[in-house]
Amino acid sequence: MKRELEKILSIHLERVHFVGIGGSSMSGLASILIENGINATGSDMQSSSYTDKLLSSGAKVSIGHSAENIDDDCSLIVYTAAIDSENPELKKAQELGIPMLERSEFLGVMTEAFGKTIAVAGTHGKTTTSSLIASIFYLSGLDPTVSVGGVVPALQGNYRVGKSDYFVTEACEYVDSFLRSRHKIGIILNIELDHVDYFKNLDQVKDSFKKFASIIPKDGYLIANGDSSDILDICHNLECTVVTTGLNENNEYQATNISYDANGKPSFDVYKKGVLLHRFTLSIPGEHNVMNSLAAIACADICGIPTKMLSESLKTFAGAGRRFEFRGKINDITVVEDYAHHPTELKVTIDACRNYNADRLIVVFQPHTFSRTHHFFDELTDALKDADYVIVSDIYAAREKNKWGIKNGELADALNKDHQTSAIHISDFDEISNHVTSMAKPGDFILVAGAGTINKVAYDIAEKLTKRFSENP
Repeated sequence: MKRELEKILSIHLERVHFVGIGGSSMSGLASILIENGINATGSDMQSSSYTDKLLSSGAKVSIGHSAENIDDDCSLIVYTAAIDSENPELKKAQELGIPMLERSEFLGVMTEAFGKTIAVAGTHGKTTTSSLIASIFYLSGLDPTVSVGGVVPALQGNYRVGKSDYFVTEACEYVDSFLRSRHKIGIILNIELDHVDYFKNLDQVKDSFKKFASIIPKDGYLIANGDSSDILDICHNLECTVVTTGLNENNEYQATNISYDANGKPSFDVYKKGVLLHRFTLSIPGEHNVMNSLAAIACADICGIPTKMLSESLKTFAGAGRRFEFRGKINDITVVEDYAHHPTELKVTIDACRNYNADRLIVVFQPHTFSRTHHFFDELTDALKDADYVIVSDIYAAREKNKWGIKNGELADALNKDHQTSAIHISDFDEISNHVTSMAKPGDFILVAGAGTINKVAYDIAEKLTKRFSENP
């Protein structure tokens, strides 16, 4: 890989320094370089499980950003979009004339180094689907290199270094990052308006996805959700082969006869061009995961993976990190966390929870970004109204300042007033976990949802419930 990257970049790679190395994608990219014999170092403002893993592998990781981390032996700087231009490491690199690439640009370079890059795009489901494909390809012996946004159980991490031409990765549409990718197989799971701090309307989103699809070469494939009219709109006049997946009979790969077991896990028949391919069973819940798995099935079938092997791999896949991840079942109280933050994600996740037939569904939700909460306010309350009880935390600002005037607690107020759903706003995480622990009773299903820091609450609730019932059995 080193030779391929040096050829693409036209530089000799002595050391690549990652500014913001603690993120899931950045840490994975750094690890891939390290395992290919390229010296990679990095810095981040705080330690994490990802930085701990890098340190244990012998990588040099600095906590805190400092100009002293950059010197003449740096060949390239890779930084995340969240890094400010005034960052001391970026300023030092500029002084020294060291080339710099934003994370998505570097990921684009990585995709060029492989002959068979599989890029998974869509407003929702990217991490689950890319992780599922990575797991299938790995278990089937295709030896892929992988860089995804969540921990893949089969890989025991968020990355893998393989020796084949296959590279499985996510393709994020935010600020058109995925247009830097060079992929042989592109997957579009769904298209909706999101990232409203960048995209002004759905037409702009569709235009970006059209450009993503147009990158695929003539001998490549676009795997597209054929149930979406917006996706079908962008499939015209492409050089590559378009393969559609979905629930309606017009799709090349169609899922039908869906049933669920007592734990909400689906089984379904897949027809390929009208002929039964196989009946598959998943270990991850919800109809949305039937759709995600259909894309993975089509991808695996195109790449020649035998159906029996594909079926076994699907059945063993337990989900990606923070995607409907179980945190415990204590005295018949189930605790799950999920990354859902867009209203569509939130709705399908709550629907999946309902398949468990729990006595009561309690949802803890952390709104993600002021712009998304403001723009999708009605859609968020509509998704949350299907819960029996909702606790809303403060809005997770991420990269934003509150230019929209949205206030913490407005979602809870609207649920109480407009939907007659019992809801409360609580700012403090410890207070949230104490509140849920004290009110929970056997038969409850507790979902902790959000893309920010709220996942800590899921761990705390499970721990406190265990303590509560051990002290008062």
